[in-house]
Amino acid sequence: MATKTGNQRNYPGTFITLEGPEGAGKTTQVERLVPLLSGFGFDVLRTKEPTTGPYGQRIRASARSGRLTVVEELELFLRDREEHVHDVIVPSLESGKIVLVDRYYPSTIAYQGARGLDVDKLRAHNERI
Repeated sequence: MATKTGNQRNYPGTFITLEGPEGAGKTTQVERLVPLLSGFGFDVLRTKEPTTGPYGQRIRASARSGRLTVVEELELFLRDREEHVHDVIVPSLESGKIVLVDRYYPSTIAYQGARGLDVDKLRAHNERI
């Protein structure tokens, strides 16, 4: 049984996130895991961050057109993650699915931390979500 830290809420599903630097094979591994787990009879949801929602699209657009300030970028990541958690991840876990995420908040801590933001504050912001 999966447990969400913080409020100790139990979910019948399982949450798995794949992390790593660009080109490490995260997406490839997620693509391999979905049919493997499905083949064992598990209901699997594949998702990624940033999402394709409005905040995620703004993050992706900034990567192509010019990077945002670190504070603007963080705000978009937090809004995108909050929407993702509440609208996709939690309902999927509550319904018993295995949720595979290609990047999650450890990436935000790594990337925005490398841009100078306080790692402990980044962790706290993300864990509240």
